[in-house]
Amino acid sequence: MKRNTGTTDRGFSLLELTLVLGILSLVLAVTMTAINDVQKRSRVEESKVDLTQESREFVEQAVRDLHQSGYPTASMYAAAPLPTDIKYAAGLVGASTTSIWFEGDVDGDGQVDVVQYNLISAPTSPAGQCPCILQRGASIGGKVAAVPTAQPQPQFNQEVDSVINSAGGNNAWVISGATGAVAHDARYASYKTDPIFRYYDQFGCELSPAATAAGNAAFNIVVTASCLAAPKTVADVRAVRITVNTLSAVIDPVSGNFPASSMTASARIANK
Repeated sequence: MKRNTGTTDRGFSLLELTLVLGILSLVLAVTMTAINDVQKRSRVEESKVDLTQESREFVEQAVRDLHQSGYPTASMYAAAPLPTDIKYAAGLVGASTTSIWFEGDVDGDGQVDVVQYNLISAPTSPAGQCPCILQRGASIGGKVAAVPTAQPQPQFNQEVDSVINSAGGNNAWVISGATGAVAHDARYASYKTDPIFRYYDQFGCELSPAATAAGNAAFNIVVTASCLAAPKTVADVRAVRITVNTLSAVIDPVSGNFPASSMTASARIANK
């Protein structure tokens, strides 16, 4: 009897290798696509978080400043100081939907500061359009012994970028840019409704800044139709509402849009 002790080694055929490589390529492509989507999504979320945090910190700073508006008050002194006294805060000096200007000891050093918040167009936006920059500035060395409107311009050293709301309502600034065939001014129209600053008197009536306001002591605030009362001035403001709506710089790969966020806070003030 003859035994066959030989062996036959059989490898993969070209067809089998091609099939395996095709499957591996498909799996790798799907995996890389998923990783790329996760990275894009991560960048979007990181941008949103950073912008939201920046907006929150800025709004909280504004609220803290406004809480100190009007302090020290005249009632803290035996003899009422003059409005030009450097140890007396006149409170709100000027106000508009995109700017606010007030006096107060905001850093607690016993020296009255002159603080201003102001909205300007970003360098990448056409003049008078958003995305904008909301900036904060305070007087160097505090208030000087002069009438409030003669104070030197503050040094602006804090800001929040990519702001898309401005004067609100029919006076809202155009939002420049577009995503695809849709203009940002139309896509984010709902974020333009609220102005940066809104003002209220002691009764909770909203006070609407006059369109011709120049931000000075004679600046008139006219009561809106929903609250019947005589015309008011800056001295009647007792509360300020701040709304900061921002637009992310990174597009969302799922929606195809730039995510927008909104931050709102209110502060009561010791105004004169």
